[in-house]
Amino acid sequence: MDIGRLRGDLEPFTGELEEEVYQNQSGLKDELSTAPIFDKYSHLFSDEAIDILRHAAEATPEGEDSRWLRYIRLFSTMGYLDNAVKALTDKSNTFQSQAVVELLGEKIPYRAVAVKLRNEPDHDRRRELFEAQLVVKEELNKILLERMATAHDLSAVLQFKNYHDLCSSLKGVDYRALEIQMEELLRRTEKPYLEAMDELLMRTEGLSLSEAWSYDVPFALRGLEYDKHFPKERIAESLFSTLRPMGLDPDKYPNIKYDTEERPKKSPRAFCSAIRVPSDVRLVIMPSGGFDDYQAFLHESGHAWHFGNAKADLPAEYRYLGDNSVTEAFAFLFEHLTMSKAWLKAKMGMENPDEFYRFTLVNKLMFLRRYAAKLIYELKLHNAKVSPEFGEVYRSCLQKALKFKHTEKNYLEDVDDGFYCANYIRAWILEAQLRAALEQKWGEEWFSSEKAGELLKELWSYGQKYNAEEVVKTIGYADLDIDPLIMEIERGLSEQ
Repeated sequence: MDIGRLRGDLEPFTGELEEEVYQNQSGLKDELSTAPIFDKYSHLFSDEAIDILRHAAEATPEGEDSRWLRYIRLFSTMGYLDNAVKALTDKSNTFQSQAVVELLGEKIPYRAVAVKLRNEPDHDRRRELFEAQLVVKEELNKILLERMATAHDLSAVLQFKNYHDLCSSLKGVDYRALEIQMEELLRRTEKPYLEAMDELLMRTEGLSLSEAWSYDVPFALRGLEYDKHFPKERIAESLFSTLRPMGLDPDKYPNIKYDTEERPKKSPRAFCSAIRVPSDVRLVIMPSGGFDDYQAFLHESGHAWHFGNAKADLPAEYRYLGDNSVTEAFAFLFEHLTMSKAWLKAKMGMENPDEFYRFTLVNKLMFLRRYAAKLIYELKLHNAKVSPEFGEVYRSCLQKALKFKHTEKNYLEDVDDGFYCANYIRAWILEAQLRAALEQKWGEEWFSSEKAGELLKELWSYGQKYNAEEVVKTIGYADLDIDPLIMEIERGLSEQ
């Protein structure tokens, strides 16, 4: 066992794992079976590998470029945890693929409930569906609780104080400092959020913000009245017609593949599978039309074009690992096109996008506040021994920030591994700064400039070699700054 072998097996392991997840999540395969893949590459996540990488990191001289070592150490450590819970991960995903929610004689696939809730106009029907789903969620929570408890326990075995300490130390992210920024965001945006969300819920559903439940909000934010501007048939062309003026011709990128076929068991949550970077990148979405479908498609396209433009000769650590806030920032940059008045006019033929722009700002603000609350909750969760009692902590944190009612039963399903909520938060901050830089150089229609395309291609070419703090310096900022993000919300919601 040596570092060379660990580095050499990183790419084939990742490719096989991504392919397996793609097959399951895209609805091509019922069962998720990652355990055999982890078994095949178990040496990557063995005690010996962890020790080798830890000692190598400790022995690396100060100032030496050892980022690839940091990245693979994080990969092996998180993989050690993933390997330990692989059977529970497979059990959870298989359960979600196969479970059905029964309501009035109708059997609804568990994963399809979120889509139905988002499109169901009747409040009572949403409530019934939500409550029926909770019955199934009780069983899922038993699996998720055991899985998370195992990961928490192993953090101490790996010589970290707790799961929070493990993630913060290995990723180099100060989650406490980020929490302070999120508390500032919650404070500064509370008044416009209360006014805008209350007005939206009253207009769409006749509910006040305090009366609404979490199952009511997706429908309110669905934007059904705007669907006519976002037809299902034009979803791919909306992207392709945006890319071509930037010198990014999709026909010249056969490595980026689009899976838009509708399948009953396909995950409603769009995703990008980087099977082999940059030669085999797949974008998966369940197309249904509407602005949220466009947002999801464009978001995942940002990932796909990032990975699809990474230099093939980069070390695998920089093509697959690194700071995921970077790829999420590119994803948000593409997603934000649906909030650009210039893009809406030029690409979607929307003559007067002001009303829709305000709607998308409210939508974005809700998600910003939601992820701020998730970070605050997860800091509590990952600093203690996990138990069902955290259901109430979850409910309290989310309701305090969002002001509508939540169930405590989502306290585990609404948590992604490794503080991924922080990656989204850091990505939103980076994206706002990146977009400001693009607009400063090429105006609001930066997406029509070949020069902008050249800049993006250059940034994409490095994969995730550089973290968010380093990327933001290349575009003229001293550090990640939350002000552009908050000011966009404040300015946009005060305009009308």
